[in-house]
Amino acid sequence: MRSVVALCALFLLALGFAVAKECVFKTSAKEVGGISLKNVKPRPVNCPLGCETYVQSSSCLGWNGPIGALGPLGALGPISGSPFSPSAQFKFVGNFQEFFKWVSGSDKSLVLTNKENPLSAAGPLGDSFWDVMPSINDFTKHMQGGGLFSVLGPIGPLGALGPLGPLGPVGAHGYGSDKFGNYIDNTGKVQRKIGAVYNSSVTINWPLYEKYNQDFAKELGKQGLLDTSFMVKGMGSLNGDVYTITVTEPQYVTILVTPEILAKKFNLEVRSSTGVSVVKSESLDFTQWVQFYVSKSVLDAAGGSKKYDIIIKVDPLNCGLLSLVQCYMNYYLYVTGSTNWMLRRPHINYGGTYLQNC
Repeated sequence: MRSVVALCALFLLALGFAVAKECVFKTSAKEVGGISLKNVKPRPVNCPLGCETYVQSSSCLGWNGPIGALGPLGALGPISGSPFSPSAQFKFVGNFQEFFKWVSGSDKSLVLTNKENPLSAAGPLGDSFWDVMPSINDFTKHMQGGGLFSVLGPIGPLGALGPLGPLGPVGAHGYGSDKFGNYIDNTGKVQRKIGAVYNSSVTINWPLYEKYNQDFAKELGKQGLLDTSFMVKGMGSLNGDVYTITVTEPQYVTILVTPEILAKKFNLEVRSSTGVSVVKSESLDFTQWVQFYVSKSVLDAAGGSKKYDIIIKVDPLNCGLLSLVQCYMNYYLYVTGSTNWMLRRPHINYGGTYLQNC
């Protein structure tokens, strides 16, 4: 009897350890930044400026790169909502979507019904993602899921599925938006997806990329309605902000925190619904981002969907003596899921110390 009890105890202990150490394909700015490329597979050799250059803080992954405060995802970009941002206001017509309708002459998206639209087979999410992009050079070869530069590629926040693409605030969907950031059609109904022609026989329903109000995004997360396709302009603190996303299909999830002010640092962490840390980034010299893969087996084990908490905190090092009390700084959060459609063919099998590949 004692032996049976002991075996059961060992089984429960092993099960608990397995849950606590949930194995996830993941990487982050902290792991990629400054890494030696000697043990990276496939090893990057052929890059325009030398491959080692691209993992340094002075490169495109650093503060001055396209994912940093001075890039298109920062305060001076087209989606920030600043006075310089076309997503905020086109004063002569009202707002960007009204401007888009004025130019296109339609309340409907004529762009996404075109056979050569940005989300079609002719675009960056077509077969060129596998057949062309990896063969350009070793920099672009590492832009598939789990690659060194995936955050800069087609399935990241700078790509066609991100906020700058046809699904985002300045996109070609033709929907207006309410005060919370929901997209609404001409009847006032909230829309979360839109169809786009892929080829002559296939139309794909893509998740729209909302720009949510900070408090509303948090509330959506609590209700299980926050997906992997949205952005938030938020005010961060030492206490941290929590956004709970619900993943319902296999995909790579890329999360980026761009500071409003150059070189201001935030700490980024993703935890499972049980509180276990999945991946984090606390790099001193790089814009914070993480990427992780949610597999079908993980979703099946969780009953078809899985929740993750995104936690963003202001780094006390930025605050000086204010860190003894409280410190506030603005940021832009970008959550970009690859969708299951972008898993229709295998991605490159990357390897190296910069990621955990299970």
